[in-house]
Amino acid sequence: MINQKDLTIKLNHVILIQGFQKLSMSKLATAVGISRASLYLYFKNKDDIVQAVVDRHLKFIAEHPVPKQFSPATFLPIWLDSLLLMGSTTTTFTTDLRKGYPELSATFTAAYHDYFEQLRVYVGQAQTSQFIYDLYTPDYVIFQAKTLICGVLDQVRNRQLSLDQAGEYLESTLHFQLAGLLAPSSQAQLDVKQVAGFEATVLREFRETYALIV
Repeated sequence: MINQKDLTIKLNHVILIQGFQKLSMSKLATAVGISRASLYLYFKNKDDIVQAVVDRHLKFIAEHPVPKQFSPATFLPIWLDSLLLMGSTTTTFTTDLRKGYPELSATFTAAYHDYFEQLRVYVGQAQTSQFIYDLYTPDYVIFQAKTLICGVLDQVRNRQLSLDQAGEYLESTLHFQLAGLLAPSSQAQLDVKQVAGFEATVLREFRETYALIV
């Protein structure tokens, strides 16, 4: 029997693609492959589901904070987590959240804003330490990463890229980011196993979410 954590993950995938304004409890249950009665065992109503999905995002941010001070040992996990977070939401979801749950939307938006503001400071410290190249401002480094990742995901939502193509592009984007950011001496310190593990996590999340629209 599915547990509430796994069910929330499945509901999160559905809501990111379809939103939730037009989805009833019956439609949500069908989308995740359970009965309406079973869904009510875990969530008393749609408000409860939306809260659980938002809480999942907020929990990720809380459990993966950006350090106040840069160190070479923390850069790779922090940067990889930030790339995952960049692709973890959609305009459909945030628009529905803003319209239907303005207070929850404000909390959600503030958490994301604070996270990326802390990341901006952290990237600047990494540049000062000459761990990553300082050719561009921290704002641009983050903007460019978001643009690359969201660009791939937008193409999938518009059915201009297949899941397989997008998976290849996301993997290439990760490699491109690390090669373009890190100084040669820093690249030599990379934990290849850690990168491979992150790739597997990203591609699994991507496929489980975006398979819903093809």
